[in-house]
Amino acid sequence: MIKNLKELFEKALTIKNKNVVVVQPHNKETLIAVCEATKVGLANFHLVGNEQTIKNILEEINCKCEFQIYHEEESNCTIAKSISLINEGKCSILMKGSVDTSTLMKAIFDPANNMRTGMLFSDVFIFEFPKRTDNKLVMITDGGLNLNPDLQAKLGIIQNALKVAYALGNNNPRVALLSASEKVNPKLQSSIDAAEITKMNREGKISGCIIDGPLALDLCISEEAVIEKNIKSEVAGKAEIIVAPNIETANSLAKSTQYFANLPHAQVIVGGKIPILIPSRADKCEEKVRTIALGVLMSA
Repeated sequence: MIKNLKELFEKALTIKNKNVVVVQPHNKETLIAVCEATKVGLANFHLVGNEQTIKNILEEINCKCEFQIYHEEESNCTIAKSISLINEGKCSILMKGSVDTSTLMKAIFDPANNMRTGMLFSDVFIFEFPKRTDNKLVMITDGGLNLNPDLQAKLGIIQNALKVAYALGNNNPRVALLSASEKVNPKLQSSIDAAEITKMNREGKISGCIIDGPLALDLCISEEAVIEKNIKSEVAGKAEIIVAPNIETANSLAKSTQYFANLPHAQVIVGGKIPILIPSRADKCEEKVRTIALGVLMSA
């Protein structure tokens, strides 16, 4: 089982001949990451956008790598060309550059573009939690796509997170359903949904994982809090997947690991026919490269 981001990166390096299409790589940060990933043999990259702009940036950052560049000037055309490279089988991972995220995702969601599988799309953020002595990787979902998921959507979000866990070699991950407290509150929908999903797991209706909830954040990650509160749970204090009740909770929680704690991370959108990488504009080069590595792992 992959237990930290270094191991994730090393595993991704063993997966050969992976091709990533980058939509509008019109900024230095994206192309620096692409060059670094190319140098270490992480993947092959196909760049779709303004050819002269891309070449100028490559020259500016002194990148000597050779890339297949497809010249397209309009955003809609860069997206259409990128999707066609996926559907033609030339690329198996899609990465966002400077293109507007909502415009890109709208095209991906469009059934006519053949990027859907019938599953829900959701974002999975992985960070490395240094207090853990064994498996240091913790996932947070969904801070990118689903605004206020109902119970059925949460089931889809869990299934997507499980796909990532399985790709990491974790065949029975601990899933915590986040709420404000470990007690069910009839006025708090997240706690009601959590209790129902936990029941489904215990009845065998959801398999391949151990689910518990509702759990407050301290009970998701702190074994000390579990002891102090005398909570009996196979998940509490050891959660490997944290399912948030809504997008603002997941998004804020994920960003707090970056901006409060400076913890290394990666993220991927799953549920479609290929992994989709939407790195944050604020991500540093090494964070973008880790996200590419996660995409390679998910495409294997």
